[in-house]
Amino acid sequence: QKTGCASAALQQLPSSWHHSTLVRRPRIDNRCSPSWLAAAKAIMGCCCSKNTTDGPVAAPQSIELTEKGPDVAVKKSMISGTGVAYSSNTIEQDAAYWEVVVETAGPFRIGVARALKGGALAGSIGDEEKSWALASASCECSDGDVIGIAFGQAELPNLRFYRNGDELPKAEVQRVRGAVHPAVSVAGATKLRCVFDEGQFKHEPPRGHTALRASQSL
Repeated sequence: QKTGCASAALQQLPSSWHHSTLVRRPRIDNRCSPSWLAAAKAIMGCCCSKNTTDGPVAAPQSIELTEKGPDVAVKKSMISGTGVAYSSNTIEQDAAYWEVVVETAGPFRIGVARALKGGALAGSIGDEEKSWALASASCECSDGDVIGIAFGQAELPNLRFYRNGDELPKAEVQRVRGAVHPAVSVAGATKLRCVFDEGQFKHEPPRGHTALRASQSL
């Protein structure tokens, strides 16, 4: 295509020109003529143009709850069973927000946790040493309720919770220590659905907070 483009540009040159003239340079009296400038721009444009067909741009990486206990089921962000599930995504941004929809109410805890392993995945989060959470017993949630989670690295309290857009001040956590991940724990017939996509949020994030982004280390 480049060859064809250059050939077309060459045809625009005066008939008195030839290849050697192009390689060296045109006569002084013609080098600034409109025909010479048009041909030069055409040659440079087709030979130096950027390739815009390098393939599609990679889509942003999604956040999923990939770490879970043996009795927890995670399917398309829906969590059920008994135990803990958390994302391998570390919260790196200063102020992050995400939501959890209570599809079927029951015992649960929603919050953040450090990387948990072994028997810790079979229990629940919220021990305030390696995990911090809102307990279902303290928020009286029903089917369809939406819990918003706002985590701020540089503000106190570090962790705040919202139910259907209203803040739950008694559930806030003043300080969260260490690198943490979004986490939940469930039991009984509870079903939770995590929402990290801003376009699917039911409520606006608190001022200064943005949707949780995938960490750069992934």
